[in-house]
Amino acid sequence: MLESDVPVYLENTAGGDHAVARRFDALARLYGVVEKSVTDVEVGFCLDTCHAHAAGEDLSDAVERAIDITGGIDLLHVNDSRDPAGTGADRHANIGRGTMDLEVLRHMIRSADAPTVVETPREVDDLRADVEFVRSALAD
Repeated sequence: MLESDVPVYLENTAGGDHAVARRFDALARLYGVVEKSVTDVEVGFCLDTCHAHAAGEDLSDAVERAIDITGGIDLLHVNDSRDPAGTGADRHANIGRGTMDLEVLRHMIRSADAPTVVETPREVDDLRADVEFVRSALAD
């Protein structure tokens, strides 16, 4: 039996054709099982923007679809992606230096209505710019 004093967040994954929760149809199957499980552990969901992009999900409504599946987003990992959509490559990039549409990324940040973590490469000035992008998106 799983025991935890803190919530456990399941996160969508980027790669592997048969990886658990790579595609949202698999995420829905996983959450169907999670919802039926009997546990005192709080289970939540973390959406990673790069992972959804790498999996080839349509990002324009990814947040809304994830919420429909999981009941809500508890944490948002904000990253751009070095590689094109659908490649399965989990290679985070600084915001604006990857292949993701920045307006769609802004929409994801606003729509998630969740605490946000920037997981981009850690050059200080680039990281500051990434955090400012998130702040700007939330202020819109």
